Amino acid sequence: MHALIQVGEVVVYPYTDWHLRRDNPDTSFPTAMDDTVRADFGVHPVAPTPIPTDKRAIGTTAGYVNGELVEIHTLEDIPLEELKAEKLAALAQRRWEVETGGLTVGGLFVPTDRETQAIVDRTVKAFDDGDLTAPIEFKSPAGFVELTVSQLRTIKAAGAQHIQACFKRESVLTTAIAAATTPAALDAIDINQGWPT
Repeated sequence: MHALIQVGEVVVYPYTDWHLRRDNPDTSFPTAMDDTVRADFGVHPVAPTPIPTDKRAIGTTAGYVNGELVEIHTLEDIPLEELKAEKLAALAQRRWEVETGGLTVGGLFVPTDRETQAIVDRTVKAFDDGDLTAPIEFKSPAGFVELTVSQLRTIKAAGAQHIQACFKRESVLTTAIAAATTPAALDAIDINQGWPT
């Protein structure tokens, strides 16, 4: 982002190349603008200022702080319940990523997305019902492999245990999030650690 500076003061922020061309109709500007060209017209880059995770900007201007042209935010606290809702949504996404990220069983990498799990379940049932006989062709990310009934049952069990472990971890973290009484305590909860591998 850029600001228009006149006599050392911010006049317009944000100030875009469109504004620069509009305000200087008799000037032929290059197609690709750069800060050297902009500076000739008093337009300077504004350094972004981070917003704390427990606050949101309700207005942003630009100004000089310790000689540097930076964003100046008007901030308000985000209610703790809203922060918790955002963290729970991020937690659910993380659980989904781990749950469906696959696992290695007996040296074979097996996808754990719900479609693959359903196929494994149906195939085991078909064995139990006498509709299939071993070995079967199983398509893994590495290619086709032949599996016995015992191997398929092991894959099914490992997949079920993996998914349950993912939901267990989500449950533990959900409880921790609900118990947090301050934004700092909530921020300290690491939703990326402790998942099954």
